[in-house]
Amino acid sequence: MKGSKLNFIFFAKMVFKSLSLSRGAAGVIFVSIALGAAITAGFINIYLDIDSKMNKELKAYGANFIIASKDTYMSEKTYENTLGLIDGGKLLGASPYLFGIARLELGNAVIAGVNFKELKKAKPFLEVREGSYINVDFDEFSALVGVDLAKKMELKVGSVVDIMGANGKIRLRIKGIVSTGGKEDGILFVPLSTAQDALDKEGLINFADIVVLGNFDELKILGETISEASGLAAKPVTAISRSEGIILDKIKLLMALVALSVLLITSLCVNTTLSSIIFSRTKEIALLRALGASKKSIVRLFGMETFVMSFSASLVGAGLGFLLSQAFGRAIFNSGIDFRFLSIPSAVLISAVFAAAACFLPIKKSLGINVANILRGE
Repeated sequence: MKGSKLNFIFFAKMVFKSLSLSRGAAGVIFVSIALGAAITAGFINIYLDIDSKMNKELKAYGANFIIASKDTYMSEKTYENTLGLIDGGKLLGASPYLFGIARLELGNAVIAGVNFKELKKAKPFLEVREGSYINVDFDEFSALVGVDLAKKMELKVGSVVDIMGANGKIRLRIKGIVSTGGKEDGILFVPLSTAQDALDKEGLINFADIVVLGNFDELKILGETISEASGLAAKPVTAISRSEGIILDKIKLLMALVALSVLLITSLCVNTTLSSIIFSRTKEIALLRALGASKKSIVRLFGMETFVMSFSASLVGAGLGFLLSQAFGRAIFNSGIDFRFLSIPSAVLISAVFAAAACFLPIKKSLGINVANILRGE
């Protein structure tokens, strides 16, 4: 027992003595593995947190869910009750609409009754060409006009529009001219209450655009739940929801390929540096073999040296990886990345595997040296 302990102490001293004598090359290996582990840990942290970050990021590009009546109209009360079926933590915006043709003094026009504050969330691509956007819902005397309709009726920012409502004339002032390049360019956007008055549809809407967190499958289940509970037609906007999943998968694949490339470069660096170390220590290896050291002992010596370097470097790199993920998070998503403990053991394990693969050939080569020729100086 005592002999085994002495052998272990002697072996440990040899390992650390070898590392200290080759600290320059060992430092290169340490830095290489640490960088590989840092990038791996950083990407793992981002990979595990990217779903929630990208979901929020992509929701900034518009509605991905729709609620509509199976008839032409639904009541605002039914609509508000239906919103209660959606988890408040996942509901980012809900914009109701009431469409119709209204009589203006300048002629008939398609109007859309909206809540302007929510409209901005559902249609963030609504570009204000002139004037300004309406950012509050209690402004009942302003309107936005599509660029095509403005041109047709010769409307400008500040122009007054009179709508013939069920309860008399409704006077609105054009606050902004907007465009999307689509059907919105020919519409007059007015407060929802104004549209209900002008179209004699008090308390009614046609449908609502919803911005809600979740992938396509989750939104599909949510749509089925709402449809069954409320009798309304609720479903995800297929093109947008499916595209989000495809984008996420492509980003994850890109991250995996980048991490793999870095690890391969790291392995090449470790392989080259370790080969150089072994070449410079051929006399030491020959002497150990001459003194009776077995090939197994030589493998253990270099294997332990590599393990000490790779394990310590991986731990340092995994810690730095979290800081790296924070930098990426701030740069890409303008927010931090949640710490995932899984990134630490994963980065250490992956880096150790690549380091072990890198040192296999140099160590194997060290076993094939001709002891007699080396000791003779040949």
